[in-house]
Amino acid sequence: MTINFYICNCDNRVVDKTNYLALQASKDCSIYNQTGIMHPSLVLSYSPAIVNYNYFGIPDWGRFYYITGMEVMGGQRIVVSGSEDVLHSNHGKIMELDAYVQRTESNKINKLIVDSKIPSQANRHCKTLTFDLHPFNATDAEPIYFLTVVGGVTST
Repeated sequence: MTINFYICNCDNRVVDKTNYLALQASKDCSIYNQTGIMHPSLVLSYSPAIVNYNYFGIPDWGRFYYITGMEVMGGQRIVVSGSEDVLHSNHGKIMELDAYVQRTESNKINKLIVDSKIPSQANRHCKTLTFDLHPFNATDAEPIYFLTVVGGVTST
């Protein structure tokens, strides 16, 4: 099986990392013991440059992984462990989705979604009126207050 090593220089929340991956090397490898497809461990021949890589892809599986560990073994071999980057591994399917997105990689705000993490703005306008006569036949000892709330006008 072939493994492609990369240097990935973007945030792990980026969905399509294609433009951020720099291919460094392709090596033959084999599966180390029993391993899962989400967190594989692969054994390959040791090369000093491998310790500089932080990302790999397995073309046969069509998946990409962050390197989570390296363990040097005897016989000039190294075990590379990874954790799947599910965003980049599935970026084609993700980008084809029709979805109602609350937050994105860009700074565009969807005003149709209530979001407690985005500050909202309210325009406050207070006006105090005094009456010459007490409304509703109130006495001086019983103050009466009126509060009126009216829908505001959005200013641009």
